[in-house]
Amino acid sequence: MNANNRHHWSFDYNYGAQNPQFTQELIGTLRSCYTDTNTRDRQLGQTVKHVYNIFPNYWRGYKGGGPHKELRIGEVTVERSKNDGLWNYTVEYENTTSGEHLQMQFCCRDGNYRSLTDSWRVEARNSGSDNYSELTSEGYLAENSEVRLRINGAEILAGTVDASTKLTCNWALFDIIPALAQTIRASGIGLDITLLEDLEQLRPKGKIGFLESIQTPMPLEGYYVYGAGLLPSYWWLDTDGNIAIASTFFETLVLREKIEGRT
Repeated sequence: MNANNRHHWSFDYNYGAQNPQFTQELIGTLRSCYTDTNTRDRQLGQTVKHVYNIFPNYWRGYKGGGPHKELRIGEVTVERSKNDGLWNYTVEYENTTSGEHLQMQFCCRDGNYRSLTDSWRVEARNSGSDNYSELTSEGYLAENSEVRLRINGAEILAGTVDASTKLTCNWALFDIIPALAQTIRASGIGLDITLLEDLEQLRPKGKIGFLESIQTPMPLEGYYVYGAGLLPSYWWLDTDGNIAIASTFFETLVLREKIEGRT
């Protein structure tokens, strides 16, 4: 793996004498992950689980814990299993510096766009600075294409989706981008997508497009996700079809572990 300090601008957050160094932490995480030889054969009844380290794009203001400084401020686990033609997702996001802990559960159809189906649920907790709060949100897509949410017992309308649109979630992009990669590249202009961001905010005018291919720190293909109300994000696909790096405005997720097995 190439440890050259110059990386693509979409995930180059190595600033001067910053300690710990972003590049060093990113390379170390990827090197550890890609020493395993797990396959990516997804069949009926198989569970796929990817674990990502969360790195802050801007280190200033973060307080590292313990005697040894580390850049990681939390982790994201994306677990999905296929049963009866549907993908069942459980996503856990934990930020140890802010105290934020999210658990999201949702179900998608077995298609390239991973369309949301049935209902979904988000449990949010925050325990930072001795304060503690908890919120539960549940949602569903009504027959008239309305996206409805129940938050702590109160039901609200999050928006209405065009009947011809496939509604999905940003956390399913870890599978949507690999599935559509060839189609996105061939299109030349990208593909339209409608996202329910974090299963709460409707973003009806999104686009996935091809960015470029790179060789550092390893062979990767880059894709962007832009849209009205969406902060831009950049998704880097490895040669096996895994999202190795996902960089948003404030933080970057770097693949730490791949776990696949029969259920």
